[in-house]
Amino acid sequence: MNAPKDIVDHYLGEFRAGRCDDAFHCLIEADPAVISDLICAYEDTTDLNIKVFVIEVISEFHLDSSPGFLRHALRRDEPRIWKAALNGIAMAETAEAVDAMDHVLWSVHDSDKKNWVEEAITDTNAARMKRTKQDGSSNGG
Repeated sequence: MNAPKDIVDHYLGEFRAGRCDDAFHCLIEADPAVISDLICAYEDTTDLNIKVFVIEVISEFHLDSSPGFLRHALRRDEPRIWKAALNGIAMAETAEAVDAMDHVLWSVHDSDKKNWVEEAITDTNAARMKRTKQDGSSNGG
């Protein structure tokens, strides 16, 4: 089971069988090459639980390619999907993450979702500032 697609298929099967934690931890420890197959699995299913699971797994990789996928998921209307995507984007605590959230914010019409995105932007900016201060003081500044 070395091919990324085989790995994804196996652990999505484990997830469906109720071994969610095992599937999650094994996938996040897998080679990042599994991400494209995870995205395909996301796109090929209508199962909301699988979609949210895939978003959560991809979020853990913190790759430069992830924000595009997560931003697309954030645009969805299903609260479980956009909340998982929002969490994944915010976890990155980068300027790109803030830009992605801000970009989506302008197209959001639902006031609850808009509030969540605005709060995530505020929290992410605060975390970035805190990290910058900590990095500055640990460098003797």
